[in-house]
Amino acid sequence: MSYQIDYLPQDQKILHQFLSIALGGNSYLHPYIDDCYRNNEWEYYEAYQRSGLKGNSLFSMYTTKSEEKIRQVAGMIAWCDQNQQFSPIDQLIKKGYKFVHQYLQQRTHIDFEHFMRSYAKKQKNKMVKELELIYQNIALWYLCVRENKSFNTKNVAWQSFQEVLCTSLNEIKVQKVIFSKKKFDKHKEEIDDLYEEYNIPKNPCFGSLGSFLEYLISDNLKKIFERNPYCVTEKAEQLVFQDSPSKYIGAIGGWLKTLKIHELDATEQIPLEKTDLDMVFLELLYAKKYNYISKEEQDLFFIACLYLRCLSTLYRETKQLYLDQSKLDYYIEMKSKESQIHEQEVDLFRRKQEWQFNYKRQQKEIEGLTQELRDAQAKIRQLEHEIMNMDDYTNEVHALRNYVYCEDHADNNVNKVPSVKTMTEFILSKRIVIFGGYPNWRQKLKELLPTAEFVDVDEKNRDISKIQRADAVFINTTVFAHSFYKKIVKELSNRETPLFYLNGQSNIEKTTLEIYKWLTG
Repeated sequence: MSYQIDYLPQDQKILHQFLSIALGGNSYLHPYIDDCYRNNEWEYYEAYQRSGLKGNSLFSMYTTKSEEKIRQVAGMIAWCDQNQQFSPIDQLIKKGYKFVHQYLQQRTHIDFEHFMRSYAKKQKNKMVKELELIYQNIALWYLCVRENKSFNTKNVAWQSFQEVLCTSLNEIKVQKVIFSKKKFDKHKEEIDDLYEEYNIPKNPCFGSLGSFLEYLISDNLKKIFERNPYCVTEKAEQLVFQDSPSKYIGAIGGWLKTLKIHELDATEQIPLEKTDLDMVFLELLYAKKYNYISKEEQDLFFIACLYLRCLSTLYRETKQLYLDQSKLDYYIEMKSKESQIHEQEVDLFRRKQEWQFNYKRQQKEIEGLTQELRDAQAKIRQLEHEIMNMDDYTNEVHALRNYVYCEDHADNNVNKVPSVKTMTEFILSKRIVIFGGYPNWRQKLKELLPTAEFVDVDEKNRDISKIQRADAVFINTTVFAHSFYKKIVKELSNRETPLFYLNGQSNIEKTTLEIYKWLTG
């Protein structure tokens, strides 16, 4: 006998899918599944959404209660696998498949053929159902894979077990294939013959199954009158439910009423289009070919298919309402959004802290720069004050240069001297201020130049504001105080009033000529 380690003989998703069915399809486990699922409902459902098993077509083939439990177990299996915590699933396996758990613990290598014989022997005279044995094998297979336990994959038992599972997976695919457009096209003529046989228009527009059944009854009634034109209406209405296929409509409809199903309401709720009739007729052709449905059985099978379609449609609608998970989906969606909002709030709080930190740092920088600015402005004001207090010798130097220059070139301009009257008139047209000189000199010059302002250097509280209105300022260097001189120079430093020096000659005419030259130079 050969053994091999087979971690995942098929996709893990497929293994989880069948384990969900084995546990959820076991009615004995339903109360335990309810209890376990309630303990962690929302996390199990979130795991179910992420598992890829939501909307599984194989799950939907099971009954309402079984599908509900299968979905719940699928969520639990996904949660256990995602979190690597298998206690919830192990509890269910121990409850529903105790022999599987014990068998696995007692053996190092697993043989499915030996397991099935051992299980059947344990049941003694009790009949072992095929479905029960398949569920037992699925549970054992899952534990072997999860716990990395070797098992024999070469014997017939394992291969047969795998074939059963593959058949289950392929059932839905097979149904899609046998009712594909290709198959309809292949059997089109046979389907058209059935339309003609039941006297159904090729492009029917019945709207509902109820309308179609009424059409079949009316068509049968019409045939009765064709066979017996003098038949009484009441008699004909009785006979119609004794002829095929109407008799099967009456029989099955009566049975539905016994089952407390309002037949007319039920059939009116089911829409019926040509594609639906095509599908029923194609199924009838398959039944005649593979199940040997006879011509006599054809009408019964046809009507039974219509009513089964009615009941299955109503059943699926009711099942969908019962298993509706829109509220759960909405909760999960809201929970996801709440999580996103929380993340955004955390990010916003972090950014707010960063902003506050940067703001405080920048405020400190601004305060430091503001203080530096205030210090700089104070320094500027101090320097401006010092500049204001500094002696500006520009005008003084300029005046002294001119004075020296004129002294050096006094003899060059002797022949160009105008008359005293001309000079006097010109000087009188100017506002001049003269500082210093002997009193006698000032008196004689004042007689000649009465509009000129004279300031005595010895005079107390001397007012030098006259400078502000003067066109020119003259200083007689013969008699002059040094401190007063500096005061005049400082006052002139803030103005453009020119400053000139007089050499202190006692001759008034020469002094007049000197003043004239300065003013016209």
